[in-house]
Amino acid sequence: MANDGNLLQRYIALQKALLSSLRLKDVLDAAVIQFSELAGGAKVAFFLSDNESMSFKLMAAKGYGERTLEQLRIVPFNLDGLLKYVVQQRAAVSSNDPDSAPELSAAIMKREGSQGQIALPLISANLLVGAVLMDVNNAGILAYIDFYKEVADVTALAVANSILFGRSEYERERLNTLYKTSCALSGSVLQVNDVLQIAADTAVILANTPCCAVLLLNESGDRFHLAAFKGLEGSSLGEFELGFNESIAGSALRNRRTEILGEGTRQPYGMPRATGGSTFHTVVALPIIHNDLSVGVLEVYSTEARAFHKEQIELLESLAQQVGTALTVALTHQTAAQQSALDVHTGLYNRLYFDDALLKEVERSGRHKHELGLLLIDIDHLGQINEHLGQDKGDDAIRHVAAVIRSTLRDIDIACRYGGEEIAVILPETPQTNVYEVAERVRQSVKDHTAPGIGTLTISIGVSAYPGIAANADELLIGAQQALDVAKFEGRDRVRMVRLTANLKPGEVSWIDLANQARLAVISERQTRLQSRLTVAPEYASWLTATPSVVGRKKPGGQD
Repeated sequence: MANDGNLLQRYIALQKALLSSLRLKDVLDAAVIQFSELAGGAKVAFFLSDNESMSFKLMAAKGYGERTLEQLRIVPFNLDGLLKYVVQQRAAVSSNDPDSAPELSAAIMKREGSQGQIALPLISANLLVGAVLMDVNNAGILAYIDFYKEVADVTALAVANSILFGRSEYERERLNTLYKTSCALSGSVLQVNDVLQIAADTAVILANTPCCAVLLLNESGDRFHLAAFKGLEGSSLGEFELGFNESIAGSALRNRRTEILGEGTRQPYGMPRATGGSTFHTVVALPIIHNDLSVGVLEVYSTEARAFHKEQIELLESLAQQVGTALTVALTHQTAAQQSALDVHTGLYNRLYFDDALLKEVERSGRHKHELGLLLIDIDHLGQINEHLGQDKGDDAIRHVAAVIRSTLRDIDIACRYGGEEIAVILPETPQTNVYEVAERVRQSVKDHTAPGIGTLTISIGVSAYPGIAANADELLIGAQQALDVAKFEGRDRVRMVRLTANLKPGEVSWIDLANQARLAVISERQTRLQSRLTVAPEYASWLTATPSVVGRKKPGGQD
């Protein structure tokens, strides 16, 4: 322990350090260092009170081991330890005997090998702002507990000021974000995809989380479509409960209010996982309603329990209201505009729309540093269906595949009739690592849904991605076409993705050579099929080459 003169100097240094910044992180970092030095190198942990969850949250620490830090990450107010008595008595407490100390304190003291533990309240304006926990190497330091309580009072004032400053800065920043979003949504009539992207981008900022989703209610009102999302694991989307009656989204719309899971009532279920596979512990579902019309639900997720505060939820509710208005206008406008952009046979967008959309989406992805995927889909053996079952069944097969593909994709995805039996799908904001998963899900879905009057259909899919594989729209389209040729060449009913030269194994055929070989094989197959048709055609039309003859009418009585 330092002498009194040195202690006073350090106390003054502590005050200067605490008052030198209004940023909470700076204040806490300075406090941890100064407390440790004042207590002769003690291990120190700083907590802030979370009155909503009735717990202390660890904000800064020095000296503790990883296991202890994990144990201290969230400490409920009622957990048996010295911090519990800080909450109950609003006074400093200490212990120098692990055997008589409360359970949590005893476990930490034994693990850390400390000679004593001190818990100090951080009180400002009669409010418990937080607490300080110290494990000391010298039991004699416990005698100075009143001095450390005075130091904690000074620290509490600095912490409270930084929290108020940070909250005002946070609110100003978030309100500014909400204002800019409002301007973006109301400035002009936007396409639905634009509204969805603005909604998702703003939600992650306001909620301070990387994970969110926008769900739109279908026309029948019994199920949601996953229209847009951020930070969700692609392989887990099949676990997403999207039924109106079973989901938290449906509950939010039915009750016309925000619904929260993970606040201690029950854990979220029927949810996807975060990118990387982590499960969510908090989910907030905000209804998107316009003039009593149920449009959908905005959901935000966190892997931490009790992650969202009241202020954040209020801002998100304002966002949901604005999104409801903008989506209603955009959907109305889209209904009229789509009439000229849709393929009348499949309900998908037509080729002209695709050509324009691909350029726009690539440009937008480049501007916002997002990734983009492209699928080219070919219906396997459609020519045989036309020959054996008739052209009408061939058209039914195309419509069936288009409907299955559309139901498998997000609303933000763009599915287009690219050619006679080919469908192109643009996947905005889709990481390259997830594009193949989407393609495989589409392929399997088509195979699983039997076409009435036709049977099981299969598709081949070529996949490319921007900017990881292709540098522009032309390269993206060429790559997807090459991959489609390879998928057909290798036997159909499969997904193939462009392979970069750097990823080829020793001895493997280069991608260009494989693509050229596949292209020649596809062309040869088409020519063979065409030649077969030409050979058979004269038999079907033999009456055209027959010698004309006149059939005379028989005279009465059998005379000529």
